[in-house]
Amino acid sequence: MLSVIYISVADPGLTVADVAALVESAQRCNARDELTGALIYNGQNFMQLLEGPVAKVEACLARIRADRRHNGMIEIRRRLVSEREFAGFSMLYSPLFRHHGEDLSRLAARGRFDPQDERLMTNFLALGRHGGAG
Repeated sequence: MLSVIYISVADPGLTVADVAALVESAQRCNARDELTGALIYNGQNFMQLLEGPVAKVEACLARIRADRRHNGMIEIRRRLVSEREFAGFSMLYSPLFRHHGEDLSRLAARGRFDPQDERLMTNFLALGRHGGAG
């Protein structure tokens, strides 16, 4: 199974409704394609952890790269894994940062969340809080 974390720059014209539609579509498509993960949006950037069968993750990443709602996509972590970190979520997302922190802490407490991944996401969330987004 492949697990990838990427960051990207959101289109500055993106609205709350656009993000909600993106999340709804991702949850539906990910459930269909046996993908799981988490999406964080800080008002300027996206960070996503995506995991699942290698071919399906690669196909999803190709669609994500072509999506005009963001640009500058950079993979910051890619590895093969034996277990999912977000097995219970087709796409974990909350528009409020404090909910992300609670979900991340809960996953880490179960021992199912890689400490390096937790640091990456926690630092990304902190950048959004300091920037006044969310």
